[in-house]
Amino acid sequence: MKLSFVIYRSQARRKLNEKTVIDILAASVRNNPREGITGFLHTDRDCFLQYLEGPTAPLKRKVLRIQKDRRHKDFLILAEGTIEERFFPNWDMGQIALDTMPAEGLLAKKQWYRKNPDLDPLPLIQAFAAHAGKLETAEISAID
Repeated sequence: MKLSFVIYRSQARRKLNEKTVIDILAASVRNNPREGITGFLHTDRDCFLQYLEGPTAPLKRKVLRIQKDRRHKDFLILAEGTIEERFFPNWDMGQIALDTMPAEGLLAKKQWYRKNPDLDPLPLIQAFAAHAGKLETAEISAID
């Protein structure tokens, strides 16, 4: 089965609170397994950063639903392409808490906040995967 990935960032239309984030995570944990989608959601400063992976068709449908979701504005796909294997095979939707993020390195720079980030997002995915303890090293194929 061909696997694809998408990483996007968006701004919350309203100030994010814990209930909103928990609701999003709970819906993802309920719905993602039947579509074969895994990944993570990170929120910070009323911004969403989400990485999704799974079969191409269900993944595209999921991204379209997110783009239309009224909780988002300034939706921007940072990267998309194909992968040989999942980075987050056991996460129907994981979250990396803000207070466990490293104080140094790529994740701490938070360049993905900017509207047009001058950032290669693939190392960002690798940094999240490594930080989550899922993979010690990670490789991802070139973007199509």
